[in-house]
Amino acid sequence: MMAVRAVNSCSNSILRSASFSCSPPLSAFRCRFDNHFRTLQFRRYWQLGCSRLLKFHCEVRFCVLHGRGRQRSVHSLVDGVIEVLAESMKRKRVRSAIKLTSSGELLADKLVNQPLEKGLLLEFKKDSDRVLLAVAQRPDGKKNWMVHDQNGTISSIKPQQITYIVPGVENFDHTEISTFARKAQDNLDPALLEFAWVELLEKNKSVTPEELAEMIFGSSEPLESYCAHLLLSKDEIYFTVLETKGSRSLYGPRPTTQVEELMHWNLAKEAAEKELEEFVQLLKSTKKMPLHAKPPKSSWLVEEKNRKKVESLEAYAIDAWQNDDQKRTAGMILKAMGMEKTSSSAVHLLINIGYFPVHVNLDLLKSNIRTNHSDEITSAAENLLLESADPDEIDRKDLSHLKVYAIDVDEADELDDALSATRLQDGRLKVWIHVADPAHYVEPGSIVDREAMRRGTSVFLPTGTYPMFPEKLAMKGMSLKQGEICNAVTVSAVLHSDGW
Repeated sequence: MMAVRAVNSCSNSILRSASFSCSPPLSAFRCRFDNHFRTLQFRRYWQLGCSRLLKFHCEVRFCVLHGRGRQRSVHSLVDGVIEVLAESMKRKRVRSAIKLTSSGELLADKLVNQPLEKGLLLEFKKDSDRVLLAVAQRPDGKKNWMVHDQNGTISSIKPQQITYIVPGVENFDHTEISTFARKAQDNLDPALLEFAWVELLEKNKSVTPEELAEMIFGSSEPLESYCAHLLLSKDEIYFTVLETKGSRSLYGPRPTTQVEELMHWNLAKEAAEKELEEFVQLLKSTKKMPLHAKPPKSSWLVEEKNRKKVESLEAYAIDAWQNDDQKRTAGMILKAMGMEKTSSSAVHLLINIGYFPVHVNLDLLKSNIRTNHSDEITSAAENLLLESADPDEIDRKDLSHLKVYAIDVDEADELDDALSATRLQDGRLKVWIHVADPAHYVEPGSIVDREAMRRGTSVFLPTGTYPMFPEKLAMKGMSLKQGEICNAVTVSAVLHSDGW
């Protein structure tokens, strides 16, 4: 066995350097060694592998040849080997408990958190949208600190609000915070991150803000370190946070494929933001126009990019958005216009650009009642008016000799029913009920017919009338007009003197 050979190889030196009165003969050594090897503890260490025992054999032999342990028995020598093995296992356990970066660097060495002291310059999260610079003033209780921020406000912050402590700064003057922040913003160049990313990705190394400052600025002074922190903390493409400990963060380069995907997504995001900005400018310019000069509602629906946005505003105005995307789009537009994210704000905006009438009926919109016909439907309806042929002409009966009466308001433009009455020779009364004949124009299944079926009925409100058919067809072709021959469907009934 390897262990036996290893010890036997140095047995001569052991026997020569120790008297037999102090050390057992070789046969006794072998016996004791075998007994130790049979123990559970030694068998466990044997499982570490022969190569490790060879290393320990060399260490033991080195000690013996240099005169150390002359008075030790072979038994104690084996115990020493076991102790060395145990120490090796202990070191292995310690190493496994320490977290390493991808390049083998110790995270614990890079993430040493700086304790808070008076006069330190720090960055903290004021709320979900704002990050401010401030100078630490004094402790506030056990954990919190009073700080003087760049806006001149003194407030108490929690340790978890601190996102960065600028290194190398002591007794910073809070009146200089704004100047420091302005200089930092002037030095920001996101293009520098790409160069650092290429180098760090190639070396498979992580980086702290201070190390990045040294790479891209050639200095890790306070201003440069803070600039590097801003670049890393705001970056969404090249780097990702590997570990955070208090106000300290360690960043690692993203894989190339992930960077390419993020760059593509970022370009799409920038294009969408530019499109939104152009739409907002269009809204602002339209709001300033006089009422008579504002573009008609139909003009907002021509281009798809504008149509989707104005429809999102309309859906938001009547609380009828179809998906989260519509709600989010409307909210972004209102925010960009400096308006509150409410349905009433959306209504006022649409009125101001002429998309909604001044006295818009929101209930009409919420009920999804269509107030306009598409150009395609309108054109098809107008073509029907030009057709003079009557498919039911041979079956029609001329009732033009009757006096016809329609009962409606003076402003009525669409008369779709009327009455006639004549006295018969036997004294009974014959009543005629005339109803306009839309089937004369509309064929079942045609585009105009399908639109009428979707609407179901004409809607009459104090604010306006919304016919089931396009206005020209409803008012001219399908209406009973005074002094003109009109097609109708007529039903007659003879009434007795008692009304039956």
